[in-house]
Amino acid sequence: MQGKINDIQQGISKEKIDLRRPKDLELRKKAETLRKNKNVLYKKTATVKSVKDLSGSDKTSYSYIKGKSYTPSKSLGNIIKMGVFSFLIILILNSVSIYFQGKSVKKEISNIAYEGISYLVDAGKSATKIQFADALETFDKALKNFGDAQHDLWFISNDKTLYASDNNAGNAVEALLESGKNFATAGKYFTEGLDEFNKIPVFFVSKNNSESQQKVSITDILKKGLDKTDMALKEISQATEKIKNINEKSLPSEIGSRITLAKQKINEVSNILEMTSQSFPALLKLLGDKKLHRYLILLQNNNEIRPTGGFIGSYAIVEIQDGYIEKLEVDDVYDIDGSYKEIIEPPEELKFFTTNWRFRDSNYSPDFKVAASKAKWFFETEGGPQIDTVIAINQGLLKDMLEISGGVQVGNFGKLDSENYNLLLSFIIESKYWGAEDPKHILKVFIPEFKKQIMKEENVGKIMSKLYKAIQQKHIMAYSADSDIEALFKSFGLSGEMNKPVSNEDYLSVINTSVGGTKSDQFIEEKIYHNTTIDKSGTIVDEVNVKRTHLWSDSLYYQWKKTLESYGITQMPDQIIDILGRGKNKVSMRIYVPDGAILLQNSQDTQIQTKYDKDLKKTYFILQMEVKTGESKEVKIKYQLPFRLDFSPMATYKLYVDKQPGSRGSILTKEISGSEIHDLEFYPQDAKSYTNKEINYETNLVYDRYFSSIWEK
Repeated sequence: MQGKINDIQQGISKEKIDLRRPKDLELRKKAETLRKNKNVLYKKTATVKSVKDLSGSDKTSYSYIKGKSYTPSKSLGNIIKMGVFSFLIILILNSVSIYFQGKSVKKEISNIAYEGISYLVDAGKSATKIQFADALETFDKALKNFGDAQHDLWFISNDKTLYASDNNAGNAVEALLESGKNFATAGKYFTEGLDEFNKIPVFFVSKNNSESQQKVSITDILKKGLDKTDMALKEISQATEKIKNINEKSLPSEIGSRITLAKQKINEVSNILEMTSQSFPALLKLLGDKKLHRYLILLQNNNEIRPTGGFIGSYAIVEIQDGYIEKLEVDDVYDIDGSYKEIIEPPEELKFFTTNWRFRDSNYSPDFKVAASKAKWFFETEGGPQIDTVIAINQGLLKDMLEISGGVQVGNFGKLDSENYNLLLSFIIESKYWGAEDPKHILKVFIPEFKKQIMKEENVGKIMSKLYKAIQQKHIMAYSADSDIEALFKSFGLSGEMNKPVSNEDYLSVINTSVGGTKSDQFIEEKIYHNTTIDKSGTIVDEVNVKRTHLWSDSLYYQWKKTLESYGITQMPDQIIDILGRGKNKVSMRIYVPDGAILLQNSQDTQIQTKYDKDLKKTYFILQMEVKTGESKEVKIKYQLPFRLDFSPMATYKLYVDKQPGSRGSILTKEISGSEIHDLEFYPQDAKSYTNKEINYETNLVYDRYFSSIWEK
């Protein structure tokens, strides 16, 4: 993709984007009208905000992630918010100093309080860098300074003179200084708790390393973090109680307005701590605290694309108790499917290629919550053990992990590395090179050896960085019927849920299901063109053009041949080469649009049906597309949206685009034009408008995307 295209990740919550400052009076009035009518542009906040390295280096490794149900701390830097709040304390103290000019309040008092605030901010910065010892020491200094400031202001609380005016300002000062002390103490506890929280990846990797001799319960260690967080919450609650009873209306305006702001900030910090506390019980469950936790890992091959990422060719059962992996087994999906004899009618989306639904096709919905609950049901129905959590991992992630672990020796066969694993694993499995009775036996040999190499403490930072990226790009998704765990997955951006329908908002998601049995999706380049026309009545018509090109070439064949020969494989049957990617690419394509959209026109040579997804409450158009090596195919559809824009006098057009899980990133081109209307503003800012009647935007679908623009007649 061109370097100019920014990978802007979109998430769940909405945040206003300020309009650019108008250059003349007329535009200034328009902007003011926009604000009054709430026709504002906004971006959806990133699911994963930041990553902080566990070892203190600059390499990313771990994050707190913002979500929908509740939001754990986005990073350790949230402690700085305590400093921000305390900065408000000193602003209020300054105002009180002016109010009490006749009392000769000494500068030293303000200096002491300022110093306490600077210590709080420094403590936050130290915690952000994972310098926990420095952070704790600095929080101690902050606590002492707020205590000193309170001691030197003792006379205000005892003052009954005219200046004190019923002692409201004096009470405010005392309450604020007490709150500052509570914040400093809470900061200490929270930092200690986060220290334990951030040990999760380190403990998990080190304790599950076969070379580790320690057998201490990981969950018992992590509980310390929960205890510290709860202690921090108590301190914040005390701070809340001390400040909430201050009547800011009875104080001078310069003081009262800052008291109001301080109350808002203390609420924010309290929410952060409470949400962090809420995440701990779910984490402990996932690590098998008190009882064993069983995972069903769907190993999806996204070279054969499916709605949640890829075809489920294999699966793993992982059992964790007290933070230790007690069991890890990999099996062929056809083994469990083949042992089940009942007939299960497939959903509408799958009837065109199967009459008997099975576990391997359970990921029929692009919404992972829907698909994973069905996978769990299938697995248990077909004779598998009861599952607590379902996780989908796309095969493409293995490349990233092998870059960390290095080559893995697989018996006497040789090493698999990040460059050759895809070809070698696929060829051996599809050709039944290791035997027709157990074609995926190579996975049973490879995975234990891979686990040994990857489960090392020095790899933790790199692993977390790769996982962070994979979560953003929907290559890893997770589901649990446990409400606490599912809420945690949502907050971490792991739930894989599609964007919910929003009134008067445009929507697009192109979902492909490979039905040809080949692994050719790795060679498909997909371009999506989304063109919108808005007329002066507010009617919106979209045209979507999807073009798929098969990029497999003969040069790749010779490269494969050379690699296989180096492992002693000299026979490359044409049938296997076709399965591995040379064969034609055939998909069933679903184009999801807002519910109620009306199909107006489509490509003459393409049969398209309009369907309704009852699980997602969205309309979709479904069609078949087949592309041979070296060819391109495209489909065009035109449809009218079920709502109109209301120009009174301006209107905002919004579009959310969901990427397909497992996709390596289609190229998206967005164009929007108006008939007898013109645009005023748009988001993102790297979109282009040349005539004020048309906007062009190009990006990729490595992440979900969001676009909005403001129009007037």
